[in-house]
Amino acid sequence: MNTKARVAIVGATGYGGAELVRLLANHPSAEVVTVTSERLAGTRLRRDCPWLASDLVLEAFDPEKLDVDFVFLAQEAGFAMKHAPALLKKAKVIDLSADFRLEDKEVYREYYKREWESPGLEDQPIYGLPELVDRDSIRKARLIANPGCYATAAALSITPLVKAGLIQGVPVIDAKSGVSGAGRSRKETDYLFSEMTSNFKAYAITGHRHTPEIEQTAGMTIRFTPHLIPAARGIYSTTHVQVSQGTTQEAIIDALTQAYAGSVFVNVVDQTPSIKQVEGTNRVDISVDFDARVGFAVISSVLDNLVKGAAGQAIQNMNLMAGLPEETGLPLNGVWP
Repeated sequence: MNTKARVAIVGATGYGGAELVRLLANHPSAEVVTVTSERLAGTRLRRDCPWLASDLVLEAFDPEKLDVDFVFLAQEAGFAMKHAPALLKKAKVIDLSADFRLEDKEVYREYYKREWESPGLEDQPIYGLPELVDRDSIRKARLIANPGCYATAAALSITPLVKAGLIQGVPVIDAKSGVSGAGRSRKETDYLFSEMTSNFKAYAITGHRHTPEIEQTAGMTIRFTPHLIPAARGIYSTTHVQVSQGTTQEAIIDALTQAYAGSVFVNVVDQTPSIKQVEGTNRVDISVDFDARVGFAVISSVLDNLVKGAAGQAIQNMNLMAGLPEETGLPLNGVWP
């Protein structure tokens, strides 16, 4: 690219939208020119997001006024399906919500309790998990469904094993998320510091919305239980997988290593990872343990839910769509301590 891509972020004051602003501030080939907020239109972004050194002024969302190359939609479910048709007439769109992730619209209705209403777009969205999707399809796309954070961690853990024919039975995925995964506008007392500190609990034990997304990506039925932990960021996914008789730990590691041999951001590591080691990065670190006594592999994967689980992955997709190396402008090194 000879000139910087012009970018709009719709919903820039939420955690995902603000993280897009933070990461794109250091992008050599993209510039954020428009940020929107219905509630705070007319004020500077840094007033509501003081951690951002930005002079951008928030605007009300108006598709007709946008003059950009890429639009990131960081809004609630239902917004993208309503506005994507108009936006696609003038820009490429990357949606961070779940509106376009599920291929089966009946499944969408079941899990999201709403009708899927965006006629004419059924065949256009591409699911944007570059390590598991044909990258050429992302490069050619005009509309990207950016994956969920839990789904990214879980699908990256098991999909190579599914493709290698190593899994026997139903994988059990036990995943934990930092509180920022719930978004910035949650008002329930469950998310107050006084409720969360020194606390830990499962939620949506059956019927979590990322379940069909993981199943669609991996190509098999799974058992998924999410938990909320007293941390701001991070996803820790622990997958228990009964493997085929005769499978070794080396074979499991080999399947994962081969699957991600050309991937910058997914690393198969030889020590059990921690959330902290990937904080602020677009990395996913995956480890393998094998309990030969019972024939179970335990796959541990970690990511930052706001980066590889949301904004960073969205930028990774933008890079591919723009003909750039997918790692452009994205951090590999974490923040420690």
